Amino acid sequence: MTGPAVAAATQRQVRPLTAVLQAFAEGASSLDEISLRTALARDVVQASVEHLTRMGRIEAKELSMGCPSGGCGGCASGHADGSSGCGADGPSVDRRGPVLVQLSLRRPGD
Repeated sequence: MTGPAVAAATQRQVRPLTAVLQAFAEGASSLDEISLRTALARDVVQASVEHLTRMGRIEAKELSMGCPSGGCGGCASGHADGSSGCGADGPSVDRRGPVLVQLSLRRPGD
């Protein structure tokens, strides 16, 4: 791939934060895609995204996962009688495992 993100990353002095922001602006939607577009190592992209998030340049939103607010009756794995299909007594307060996060570029004035 080519474009401003690659140009920003392949300049004589690599500027990862600039390259990652440019890749987001060009529509990159995953860390792997940013890595491909910018020719930066995946761990550099990850660190850049974390830093940009702390700076407020990228917004990170945790996407809703887990039990529905309507309880087991509203769950896709729930039974017709409203009982749990996964074996849980109800929503877990002890979340574990991966969390899906949506990253988006913050526009000036947001």
